Amino acid sequence: MAVRLLKYFLIFFVLIMFFLLTKNPYSLEYNYSGKKRAEIEIFGMKNYTISSKGVDSIVFAKKADRYKNYDKMYGVEAFHKGERNLIDTLVANEGLFTKRVLYLDGDVKYTRSDDLALNTNSAKYDLKNKILSSRVPFEFIKENVKTDGESFTYDMQKGIIRANKIKTVIRTEKK
Repeated sequence: MAVRLLKYFLIFFVLIMFFLLTKNPYSLEYNYSGKKRAEIEIFGMKNYTISSKGVDSIVFAKKADRYKNYDKMYGVEAFHKGERNLIDTLVANEGLFTKRVLYLDGDVKYTRSDDLALNTNSAKYDLKNKILSSRVPFEFIKENVKTDGESFTYDMQKGIIRANKIKTVIRTEKK
C-alpha cells in the first residue's frame, strides 16, 4: 500500500514538474499588442543636473516611461540657468530624452528671463552643446520685435540665433 502511494505521488510530482518547466510562468517579455513595453513608468518625474556651480538644470514631467535607450516624457517642463544668469524655461506636451539630447514635440514654448520667447511645434535641445533647434515654422518674440521663420538654430551659450526664411516685424510707438 505504501509503495503504491509513493508510486502515485512520484508520477503526480513528475507531471507537475513537467508542466511547470514547459509553462515558463516568469516570462514577461511577450507583449500581445505589439508595442514596446516600458521598463519603468514614473509619475511626477524630476531630473536634476548638478555641477560644481550648483544645480544647472531641472526637468519635470507629469509622466515618464523609461525604455532601454531613451525616456519618453509627457507634460515636460525644463529649467536651465544660463551663462549670463538668465533662466531658460522650456515647456512641451511630449519629450524624448536620449544620450543628452531632448526632442520636444507638441506646443513647444521657450522663454528666457530677459523676455525672449519662442513658439514652435517641435524642437531639439542638445544639452551638451546647449543648442536649441527646429526644422518646423517658429515664432520668436523679444520686446517689440516679432520674427517668424521656417527653421532655426539657437546657440544658448553665445546667444546667437540662425534662422531660415524669416519675416521680422518691429513695432514702434507713434509720436
